Amino acid sequence: MRRTLILLIILLITEYSLFAQTTTVEPTTSNSAPPNSNVSPQTQPVPEPKPTPPLWSDGFSAGALVRIRPEMKYNFDFNRNTNDNVDFTGQKIQFWIQKEFTKDVIAKITFQDSRLWGAEKGSLTGTANANDGTRQSTDVREAYVEIKNNFSFPLHVQAGRQILRYGDERLVGSLDWTNVGRSFDGLRFKWEDKFFSSHLFVTSVSERHSDIAGNTTNFGIKSQYNTYLDCPYNGTKLCTAKIDAQRQELGDSYFTGFYNTLKPSDYLHIDLYYLGLQKEYLRTNNSLVLTTGEVGNPNTRAGRWDILHTYGIRVTNKTQAGKKAIQAIDYSLEYATQTGTTGRNITPKWDTFQTNVSLVDPLTNTTYQQNLYREKERYKTFAFGADIGYTISKVRMGVAYDVGSGDPNRTDGSIASFQNLFHTNHFFYGMADQVSWVNMKSKSINISYASESFGTFRIDYFAIEKHKLQDSWYDLVGVAKSGASTESISNNQYNTSQVLTENGAGNNRPVSLLGRSLFREVDVKYNLPYKNIMIEGGYSMIFAGDAIQNKVNDRTVNANVYSNQFSKTAQFAYLMVTAQF
Repeated sequence: MRRTLILLIILLITEYSLFAQTTTVEPTTSNSAPPNSNVSPQTQPVPEPKPTPPLWSDGFSAGALVRIRPEMKYNFDFNRNTNDNVDFTGQKIQFWIQKEFTKDVIAKITFQDSRLWGAEKGSLTGTANANDGTRQSTDVREAYVEIKNNFSFPLHVQAGRQILRYGDERLVGSLDWTNVGRSFDGLRFKWEDKFFSSHLFVTSVSERHSDIAGNTTNFGIKSQYNTYLDCPYNGTKLCTAKIDAQRQELGDSYFTGFYNTLKPSDYLHIDLYYLGLQKEYLRTNNSLVLTTGEVGNPNTRAGRWDILHTYGIRVTNKTQAGKKAIQAIDYSLEYATQTGTTGRNITPKWDTFQTNVSLVDPLTNTTYQQNLYREKERYKTFAFGADIGYTISKVRMGVAYDVGSGDPNRTDGSIASFQNLFHTNHFFYGMADQVSWVNMKSKSINISYASESFGTFRIDYFAIEKHKLQDSWYDLVGVAKSGASTESISNNQYNTSQVLTENGAGNNRPVSLLGRSLFREVDVKYNLPYKNIMIEGGYSMIFAGDAIQNKVNDRTVNANVYSNQFSKTAQFAYLMVTAQF
């Protein structure tokens, strides 16, 4: 009985425990309250914040530049009997805006105004204070869109008007030293990573066609024609008489490039590149009948393409910002060679008998002589540049050697004068900008001192001579300064007599009478930064050599045998103030 009672009590306790677990009321949470209760919950739910709409100013940046530079040039023709002294003040103003739509999509526009002081016409209601015939350059320096990291690779695409800078800018540069500078219109693909950089670009240098509104580059050399007939070549329309017309000779032109940089370490970068310049010459005829589509005189390049290929390599350890080197010794070595055809078909050099035939122009019914044999005129040029320096504390001492090939005979089928393309040469061959990387040898030494508080001071000495005595002296943009130095256009190397005629021997004097030295130049430059302003001043003295002296005092002209027009020294000076903000 007692055992039965104990079992019954245990059973009742177990049943009660199960009943309590199934009927227990859950405690009230902080987010709930009984109906009609005046007790507020302990916490309220926090709503998620609404996203803030992007502002138009997000990713937007802007900046400006103002540069003022007075310049003085004295006796640049080295002739005491002429007054060629020049002084002016140039001014450049830039304003740029950039919008970063995303981290990979950027657009930029740079507006630029370039002018000379006193070269702007006054207001219509006021007094003109300058020459009304001058033109100012207010334009768009940059206007492009860049899309980065395409297809999840470091592949960037840049389209529009842009500035190209490669290597030391000896062949492709911004030319920012000048008052206008240089930009290119085109498309560029860029692959950028830590050990390799590759750029492929296609740009349009000139466009001969116009759009519906007549907007055109109107680029190229123009030939002047008097009264002539413009006749459609297919004969479907009547000829139209036109008077005193200027016809453009240079048509579409393109500049392309494939520039690669190997970056194995911070102590060595290697550039390998190809640059191509293609220029189309329009079909023209100097006769009284100008036929649209006519092939032109076979002796000219009319209707043909001038195609120049440039291949080069550059090796340097200037891998840091500002083209600085980590090591005490810095160097930059560059070599380039050029091939291609000019578009001209000329009489071959080997045809000493001048085998000519008579042909008739079907348009003018006139007879002209044409050589029976023809050969293409080709480019065969080279250039080399070396710049080596050693830095001790804040002092750098450097030496440089540059050579651009010249042409000993400009009447044969080979163009041996190096073509300097779209360079920025102001830093390499003298501050006075008296020579290009064409038919020249330049040997120079320099020393500079750089401090944080007192700016940078630099002195350069240049000794520049011709690579080929027979070739011309070429100016900053690579144009021959015919008549400024002794020349022999057809390599008159075997004639030793001094020709005394009314006009002298001109540009075909004997090689024995040609000079080699162009000039010596001493440059002194100092720049001082102050907040957002850079103050820079420079002074150059140029001493002409025998290649210039023998031309100015031309002994091949009877009237000048006893005269002395030559003045040996030229000078250049400037003071430049640049503000950026």
